[in-house]
Amino acid sequence: MGRIVVSLLIMSWFAPRWTAPQTQRGAAGSPQAIHACALLTKELVTEHSPLSKESLNLAIQIPPMENAVGQSGSECDYGGVTLTIDAFTPEYFEKQRTPAWTPVTGVGDTAYFRDNGGRFAELYVRTGARGLGIQMGVPMGRTSASIQPNAVALAKAILPKLK
Repeated sequence: MGRIVVSLLIMSWFAPRWTAPQTQRGAAGSPQAIHACALLTKELVTEHSPLSKESLNLAIQIPPMENAVGQSGSECDYGGVTLTIDAFTPEYFEKQRTPAWTPVTGVGDTAYFRDNGGRFAELYVRTGARGLGIQMGVPMGRTSASIQPNAVALAKAILPKLK
């Protein structure tokens, strides 16, 4: 049990971030900043988490942590999920996107999913001028592909709040 909490803490400190250099997002024409932790609620994490009930109950005891990213973006780490809003421009993502990012249909205007080293499942969604990133830790014994539906469902629950 304690190893799960320690693992989640370590993952949150060493997890790769969705941040891009601040110069990648111009102030002109940028949508108004949204606080990612205002969107990543306990209810949404509980509903869409791939963690076991026992692991999730431990993970959500750690309060959400929000950071500014880019010029107008934000990032929230909570319950084994990292949510980023407007961390970088869609153009920047397209320039950096590798073949590891596979298209996902039915969510946002454009969406891509990838396995990040077997440790994290990552989803990037663009809707209008907004970019949303979701990173979920892959529970032991699971794969990124097996938790892709969790990430997609969470994105679908958050997207209406971005407009």
